[in-house]
Amino acid sequence: MASTRLIAGVGALVFVIAATATVTYVVAKPNATALISPASVPLPKNTFVLTGILTIESGPSGVRSTGAGGTDSDCQGTGGYSDLTPGTAVKVSDRSGQVVATGSITSGQVRTTYFDGQNVVTGCQLGFTVNDVPDGLPSYVLTVSHRGDQFLTADQAHAPITLTIGGG
Repeated sequence: MASTRLIAGVGALVFVIAATATVTYVVAKPNATALISPASVPLPKNTFVLTGILTIESGPSGVRSTGAGGTDSDCQGTGGYSDLTPGTAVKVSDRSGQVVATGSITSGQVRTTYFDGQNVVTGCQLGFTVNDVPDGLPSYVLTVSHRGDQFLTADQAHAPITLTIGGG
């Protein structure tokens, strides 16, 4: 019988400890966040704006000008370049393929060459901007429309990007 009493005594002790632990948890839980040190709370990441120019090197068959064709005219891609227009998606990913920021093509400016007494359209320069790109990644992947991935070092991503498509 002595062992029965011992077991009953241990059971009562466990019950008291469990009840105390539960009460302590309930009392401590509202203040639990106060015990987290500021160093363990993730701070917002610094960000930067990725900017660039995508040049379509094409004659009038690949570029549509919305003006008189001078250097002050807006433009966009046509034909095989019809996806390259203001508003087209530009995304930035990390090296694992996770999209970290998105932006778009913002505007285009006609490129011309003076030939035989007139300006001839030779291409279109499209600007693009991606805001809130997280700083501090070792590399970035830039994708304009569906045109394939451009792999950039951190230094390249912070400088204005220059891309060219087509041939002249």
